[in-house]
Amino acid sequence: MLALQYAESAPARAIELVERNGLTVGLALELGAGYFHTANTNFGVGRIDLDSGETTGDAQWVEGYIEPRLELAYETDHAGTLYGAVSAISAITRGDGDAGGFTTGDEEDTDLEYLYAGWRSGTLFADALGEDALDLSVGAQDFQIGDGFLIWDGDFDTGSDAAYWLQPRSAFDRAGLVRLNTEPVGGQIFYLRGDDDQGHAELAGANAEYLSDFGTLGATYFQIFDVDAVFDAEVPREGMQVISLRAGELHWPGFEDLALNAELAKQFGDGEDAEFDAEAFYIEPAYTFSWLPWSPALAYRFAYFSGDPDPADEDRKDFDPLFYGLSRGWGTWFQGEIVGEYLLFNGNQVNHMIHLSAQPAESVVIGALYFHFDLAEKDYFGTPVSDKDFADEINLYADWTVNDNLLLGAVYGAAWPGNAAEEVFGDDDVYHLFQVYAALTF
Repeated sequence: MLALQYAESAPARAIELVERNGLTVGLALELGAGYFHTANTNFGVGRIDLDSGETTGDAQWVEGYIEPRLELAYETDHAGTLYGAVSAISAITRGDGDAGGFTTGDEEDTDLEYLYAGWRSGTLFADALGEDALDLSVGAQDFQIGDGFLIWDGDFDTGSDAAYWLQPRSAFDRAGLVRLNTEPVGGQIFYLRGDDDQGHAELAGANAEYLSDFGTLGATYFQIFDVDAVFDAEVPREGMQVISLRAGELHWPGFEDLALNAELAKQFGDGEDAEFDAEAFYIEPAYTFSWLPWSPALAYRFAYFSGDPDPADEDRKDFDPLFYGLSRGWGTWFQGEIVGEYLLFNGNQVNHMIHLSAQPAESVVIGALYFHFDLAEKDYFGTPVSDKDFADEINLYADWTVNDNLLLGAVYGAAWPGNAAEEVFGDDDVYHLFQVYAALTF
């Protein structure tokens, strides 16, 4: 996903239009574009249009977007800072539509993205809690927890939104946030409402984090209390409670090149349409060979997302991926540019990942990923299968941050079907993907 990948390397910086008497007004602009081609789509069956059910052969398409953003801040003398932002995104998809069938190639859409206001405490509580210790905000805005395993992206950019892969939209439709920016312990209380792709699911909860020199420990709890009735009947969510524990970038003293990321999540509770009993977890050690040229890094990840052994009953035991998104780079949490983007979506699956990356120049990152995908239960979105072996995939990528404003990149991917995928799609060709992309910010 380009927008979030780019945000890590070169975020759009607002150009100051006004700076006077505590008032700052800034303007930023972001543009993104990509070209995509798949061969032997769906292992040879062809692209499947999700609206019509028709197969349309291999997929070739382009995506693009533009997002202007206006930011305002007013710093008072003794009562903190008032701030806000408004932005709009225009996005387009042309060609055959994406390989997963989420777009058809004729989508174009313009809509608000950010529209929020907030207040930071500034020096008001600085003696007791620190500067800007309290931050309150309300409106359409981003909110992320940890590395995006559960909550990162409020809008999945399917259908008429256009730009499914570029995914420029990430703000929740509505959000009310109370942030406590203190150390070593801080956290947030949050209310969120997702977009229509998520059935406008509404949830509320709290997140706590312990920050140290050795990494971050976190715990989150929230409950989904309202979902559009039609969506909830198809994908029950209302009444779901979620709790998670996580570790982020943990380093052992004396072994600074060795890091660990991990998270465990449990979904439970009684809803009107289902009882929830699902779980997911991952563990990912990584090692950076800092003394070698290009500083290569090697990571291994095991990830488990429960499935439902009896999809026909009212017990929902398949893990709901919720609002996951890309945070730590490739493979988190779209696991595979083929399988993770278009076939499996962090539910009912067991994954192994090996990720090797290197930095041949300060502005260039290259890498290779290998994934093995199994199903947790012998079912593929309601289609029974006799084997859990789903697919193997490799991704090769290169990202070039040309300057503070421009990112260019390319990815090649190939996926080999396992017995389960062959049963579902009825073919066994190697699924190929090639994509190039660019992002420009001012």
